[in-house]
Amino acid sequence: MSQLKQFKIRWFIFYSIVIFIGITIFSVIFPNAPSKQEWVTLFISICLLFYVLHQSKKHQFTYSEAQIGEVMTGARWTKYLSLTACLQLAAYSSGIAVLMLVFLRLENEIREFFVNILGVEQNVTVPFIVYVLFFVNICILAPIWEELFFRGILLRRLTIKWSPQKSIIVSSLLFGLIHVNPLTVIFAFFLGCVLGYVYLKTKSIIVPIVVHSCSNILAFLQFIWANRSSAELLPTTAGAQMTLRISGITFVLACLIALVIAMKYYKSFRNLTLQQKNADVPFE
Repeated sequence: MSQLKQFKIRWFIFYSIVIFIGITIFSVIFPNAPSKQEWVTLFISICLLFYVLHQSKKHQFTYSEAQIGEVMTGARWTKYLSLTACLQLAAYSSGIAVLMLVFLRLENEIREFFVNILGVEQNVTVPFIVYVLFFVNICILAPIWEELFFRGILLRRLTIKWSPQKSIIVSSLLFGLIHVNPLTVIFAFFLGCVLGYVYLKTKSIIVPIVVHSCSNILAFLQFIWANRSSAELLPTTAGAQMTLRISGITFVLACLIALVIAMKYYKSFRNLTLQQKNADVPFE
């Protein structure tokens, strides 16, 4: 655990700031670069992953103290994945509901803005490369570097001085804040709490990486559905109203299911303590 202190958080933050400054300069120089956003996010993920892996090798960090087969069962996988799936679905449905509410309130202004000001046609096709970059970034690279840093390094650093519960909450709050979007921040915070609990409970970094990746794969499928379900950029009034109703119902159901599953883990979360290396990990 003392090796973790060799990872300087301030240098990681400085490194991240330098990357974002470079990306900003690139965006100014090449404002119309094709698929720019996807290439930018991919570049950021690669740089952050490289930094974390470099520091891990340099200081010989050990992220796992148990094998997956020793701590995971089919029932536990089902609970973890079901909980994260509900959180992902709730996040997506809430975002769609908010967009539809805004659209219905300002429909005329939005249509005028897109057609007359931006000159955007109704039919929009998303290039295939966008899907490829989106998948590689959020389903592969992001889950790896985010779990290595936020759970494998930051969370364990916090547990040196704080309780596991407080450490999970603080690291999850920081994990949520990097997602910027207010709605995404909220659900990323809850997802971070789940992933933090999963990591400290199983002592294997592979488990939160897999759970995180599965959650993001659902986001990727939602991204495909959102771009393929309609050929029009803007929905009709009736379509927006129907989407709002479906999103609202989906949000409520997903939150209720997530709450039921989370309540089953609440006692275990309250009683969570740091276990010594090679100690048995009890199953719920």
